[in-house]
Amino acid sequence: MSLRDTGRRLRLRRTGHVPADARVRHYDELDDDEQGIVRELADAPWTAPETGDLDDGDVVKFTDYYLVRSR
Repeated sequence: MSLRDTGRRLRLRRTGHVPADARVRHYDELDDDEQGIVRELADAPWTAPETGDLDDGDVVKFTDYYLVRSR
């Protein structure tokens, strides 16, 4: 996982709607560090440093669909 030098933070939010233009990433396609972030942030109110491969608006298919928000 590469951390971006932007100071931005990621948050995951469960979603029942996947936008047609969203990039959907499957959990098993992520590297080990990114999988750890997804496990940590799924259904939690925490944030993590922005990674090099997950962008704002992406959707991750884990136990449910999770929308990636970056601020």
